[in-house]
Amino acid sequence: MPRLARRLRRRMSELGMSQTELATKCCLTSADLFDDSEHPNITRERIARILMHCKAEPGRSAARVITFRELRVLATVLRVSPEWLAGHDESRDPVMWDPLADVHRVEQILHLINEHETAASELLIWSEYLISSLETTEFMHRHHEAMFSELDALGANADKRKIVQIYDTIGNARRKRLLDGKRKDRKLIQLIFSSDLERMAQGKDEYTGIPKKIRKDCLENVGSLMDRPSLGVEMVVVNEQQAGRSKRAFRDYDSVGVFDESLVMWRYHSGRIAWSKSPEHTRLWRRKLNNLRQTGLSGSLTSILARLSSQSK
Repeated sequence: MPRLARRLRRRMSELGMSQTELATKCCLTSADLFDDSEHPNITRERIARILMHCKAEPGRSAARVITFRELRVLATVLRVSPEWLAGHDESRDPVMWDPLADVHRVEQILHLINEHETAASELLIWSEYLISSLETTEFMHRHHEAMFSELDALGANADKRKIVQIYDTIGNARRKRLLDGKRKDRKLIQLIFSSDLERMAQGKDEYTGIPKKIRKDCLENVGSLMDRPSLGVEMVVVNEQQAGRSKRAFRDYDSVGVFDESLVMWRYHSGRIAWSKSPEHTRLWRRKLNNLRQTGLSGSLTSILARLSSQSK
């Protein structure tokens, strides 16, 4: 209960939500989640009794237990996962999220990312493409549409619109967080293979349908972000010849990111996301990413981006 109470208080503070506001939203959400007569009644008094566990000595009137249904309602209103709110240990096995199967977990994913980013000194990401934080809004949307274009071929147009909207939402939130510039002591480093950056610049493969101007504007945007030291952003264009066999470790994914050694998150080509807090997983992937980082191309990023922009077709 003490850990749950502290996380509850912290999340309420992040959202600027009072006990009365939380109770009101819980009442509405409880009725929506559970259509039987057993839906929990989370009042302001009940919330206050839970929060009493934030004290060293909670007192006799403090809540003794919390039911799973109460936990689910609170987590839904606070837009976090029940596992996080309860403080359950997620370090043993990777957690998988299929955006098409559970669209409501977007806020939980963003909360997970933001929480670990806030605590981390370095966020190290490899990706087959520019991460959304560095892309322009228009380029990002068109790229997401291209990435999941196979759903059109399968006649799953509604699923495609859904998954594009989900990743647009995540991308826009991540870009806004970067540009807010509140974390001046955190480094965000993207690793990308030179051939992947060249495919984008030259409009090949999934970039074929994206107009030259949109691609060029996006590359210029990357350059402008690198010119703002306060953002703490760095890009490493990886020399694939030097990377050698280490590239094979990434073939099943389109991105892998490590937050210090507290969290590793990766995405499959299908769009499914997985993550782990296991020290073994995080250390393994940080080591792989750091090895890749050592094979960056020589020359300034500005000159590399300028060359790629001139190659745009």
